[in-house]
Amino acid sequence: MDLPKYQVALTNLDFYARNIPCQQGCPVHTDARGYVTAIAQGDYERAYLIARAPNPFASVCGRVCNAPCEAACRRGKVEPGKPVNIRALKRFVNDRYGIYDVSGKDAAKAGRPPFNFYRSSRGDFDLENSALQHSIAALKARARPKTGKRVAVIGAGPAGLTAAHDLALLGHSVTVYESASVAGGMLVLGVPEYRLPRALVEMEIDAILSLGVELKLNSALGRDFFIGDLRREYDAVFIGIGTYKSRKLNVEGEQLDGVLRAIDFLINVNLGGYNVNLGKRVLVIGGGNVAMDVARTAARTGNTEGGGDIETALEVARAAVRMGATKEVHCLVVEDRNEMLADPYEVAEAEEEGVVIHNHFAPARIVGQNGKAMGVETLNVERAFDDQKRFNPQLAPNTQRVWEADSVIIAIGQSGDFEWIKPEDNLTVKRGGMLQVDDHLMTTAPGIFAGGDVAFGPRLIIDAVANGQKAARGIDAYLRGAPPVSRRSATFAPIPLVDYNARGPVPTYLRLPYTRPPITPIDRRIGIAEVEEGYAEATARDQGARCLKCSINTIFDGTKCVLCNGCVDVCPYDCLKIIRVDQIQGDENVARLVAAQGNGSAMLFDPDHCVRCALCAKRCPTGAITMEDFRFTEAA
Repeated sequence: MDLPKYQVALTNLDFYARNIPCQQGCPVHTDARGYVTAIAQGDYERAYLIARAPNPFASVCGRVCNAPCEAACRRGKVEPGKPVNIRALKRFVNDRYGIYDVSGKDAAKAGRPPFNFYRSSRGDFDLENSALQHSIAALKARARPKTGKRVAVIGAGPAGLTAAHDLALLGHSVTVYESASVAGGMLVLGVPEYRLPRALVEMEIDAILSLGVELKLNSALGRDFFIGDLRREYDAVFIGIGTYKSRKLNVEGEQLDGVLRAIDFLINVNLGGYNVNLGKRVLVIGGGNVAMDVARTAARTGNTEGGGDIETALEVARAAVRMGATKEVHCLVVEDRNEMLADPYEVAEAEEEGVVIHNHFAPARIVGQNGKAMGVETLNVERAFDDQKRFNPQLAPNTQRVWEADSVIIAIGQSGDFEWIKPEDNLTVKRGGMLQVDDHLMTTAPGIFAGGDVAFGPRLIIDAVANGQKAARGIDAYLRGAPPVSRRSATFAPIPLVDYNARGPVPTYLRLPYTRPPITPIDRRIGIAEVEEGYAEATARDQGARCLKCSINTIFDGTKCVLCNGCVDVCPYDCLKIIRVDQIQGDENVARLVAAQGNGSAMLFDPDHCVRCALCAKRCPTGAITMEDFRFTEAA
């Protein structure tokens, strides 16, 4: 009888790194497990320092990151749909120990004394006595000596400022050029303040500038300077200008008064720009997260102006609902509900605030009268994607419908504006409107690097941070005349079982319930006040304790195993199995093992469903199983 075959992999450094899915899933490899566990233990400053170490925008990400770490979290596999609330825990520890409220309100609640002043145009937070300042001081202490090299960074968004942060620590002199009157890019121009307080962004930017980075505002590429100018003055250049050019619908009536672009809308709301009366009924075309925020902002704030992108479509819808004078906000979405780009949680929040979502409708033309938009004519969409999963809407003929509107906000995509490029710059723009870069983010022009949206299109904030880091490594290597490398270092530390925190057959941490962060009730969501609130301390510690501590590994010593099967019997999640060696298959390393020990036995371990309860190690009579903590870091 043929025995079943099992596809296996042998353990190595990459295996153990992948075995910490939250850290591996984070584009900057933040040790989420480390700070979540420290929160559970009440060691908040250590938690903050772990969160801040690889990410100069840790406080920002605690509020608006899309949390790929949570999507990868093993707790969400063991308890489907209920991962550790990593982003909310990052916010908790950043609010408590990253940046302090100088008014003393938060200090009093946390049992801390009031702190010294912080000279800021906003004046809301205290930098001098924060763990953020301690982190910056530690980074400065480890910074490389000055190299004498000068780098220009174009764009003060998360990619550009992260690159500036890391380049300064690598010893280079950095000047950041920003076309707007404020730094922060889409953090301040695109993200509504009810999601991300401006003072918090200001604090994190000031911390970066404290490393010696120079910032020049109101300095636009293509208007105040060109790439050639920077090449003559600097040793290298990083382009991180984002994508602020809204894509068009290319339908009749798009030029009518009352047709707005989501990006313009967001920028003018966030900068307090000129007013526009949106009227009583707003139609948002698109289905992304930003559109929802824009609709909610518009419904509460009053009158302003707009613009857009498909990632931003749902933000637009939410913003429009927040504009006070608006009575109805409807979102017209080509995709089916389960195909929308928006986070389901964001859609639900928008609907709670009155945004109405209509799926499978495609705009055919914008209807107007006397030069003013009066509505949108749509066709029904039979399906949005073809058999190859490409966006290719199939429209149903003779299904025209007109949706009345006072304003129409278009949010169907963004692209870069490259009118500033000159032939002598030797820069290549790919199809789709993005700068071409290599694996180290150098463009087709030597010494000119690019990252963030301008190179990859609209992405997550944490991806922009990762791009800034990668570009800094590439620029540093270029300036030193060396190949860019990333080094991974790792350690193992045995954990005495007497210190292990599992309790009984079902560990305590497996019984802790999943709890979302509290949110402000609908009837109290006014102005720019934040909707999502932070965890209370007791809740944060409980939520942190839900972590399965994936850095802890079950280590097997085959020379001590007596094949008693005790570990297999005691495992509550059937993670272990003893089989014959000839039942396993895999790569060439596995093949060599099978050839060498074809008549032996093999212990199979399923790391995805292991909850690190240590029952196997406690049951083992020979000490063949130990629990060991694995940590890894990646650095240039």
